[in-house]
Amino acid sequence: MSSIANALARSDAPARRGFRRWRLTESTRRAAWAYVFIAPFYMSFLAFGVFPILFSFYLALTRWTPYQNVWIGAGNFVNLLQDRLVHTALFNSLWLMVVIGTVQISLALLIAIALNARRLHGRHVFRGIFFLPYITSPVVLGLVWGVIFAYTGLLNSLLGELGIGPIDWLGYASGSSLWIKPAIALVTVWQYFGWNVLLFAAGLQAIPNEIFEAARIDGANSWEVLTQITLPLLKRVTFFIVSITIIGSVQLFDAPLMLLGGVAGAGSGTLGGAESGGLTLAMMVYETAFNYGQFGYAAAISILMFAVLLILTAANRRLFFRGAED
Repeated sequence: MSSIANALARSDAPARRGFRRWRLTESTRRAAWAYVFIAPFYMSFLAFGVFPILFSFYLALTRWTPYQNVWIGAGNFVNLLQDRLVHTALFNSLWLMVVIGTVQISLALLIAIALNARRLHGRHVFRGIFFLPYITSPVVLGLVWGVIFAYTGLLNSLLGELGIGPIDWLGYASGSSLWIKPAIALVTVWQYFGWNVLLFAAGLQAIPNEIFEAARIDGANSWEVLTQITLPLLKRVTFFIVSITIIGSVQLFDAPLMLLGGVAGAGSGTLGGAESGGLTLAMMVYETAFNYGQFGYAAAISILMFAVLLILTAANRRLFFRGAED
């Protein structure tokens, strides 16, 4: 009997060893629980992030409306090349990107350098004041600035006190789009430059003071310290700020919508104001999809906007890191 039991034990040994081999270790169980807890994020990201992006590429190749879905291949992209309204929206977006980026980044850098001065007291209060417009609702900003930019509004009243005639900022009185883009740029710079001030201030505080002290001991003046030390050491921060400014400016939607198409802009009759002077690519996507129901054409415009952003971001990276390994 003992020999039979030993034989059965030997025959069962490989099965027990296999069971132990497949038994989860403590580290594996912990990793499994970690994946369980992060799974909701990835599932929602796939459902509401990746899938809409991939589906938009399919939509761009169809004539997708609430009533039909017809495969037309590259037809929407051919129409983009001939659509003058899309050309206007692209020009407006690029114009706003250049003006907003230049003014906003320059102003933010100067203010951040001033706030970084040791002799300045109450710098945290100033940072809070500059950051306040960034956390204000875009709808509120659009309504307030719509009143300010009105033909009989506050801004023209102040200009009148200086002997300057009223300016038709939003184009309602004259039907001209001359001042629409400068008005949008002014509101956007005022809203977002405080965020850039904080980013530049964080970058300046990361630079050791010993570097500036050594430069001054060597006889460097303020301009040389700024151009040869401060700006080169802020290159990565500046690259990040320029990148998010490019993306935000090309995707600009809420400020022009509220100024020209919302309550403050009621009565213009055209999204984007007079002569479509404030129409951006993002507004064009919204109008095409939800006002006209042409979701395929709207998807094609969004892909155009994505391509523009991709090219501009790649050019920006090459400009900042030309010749660098990273």
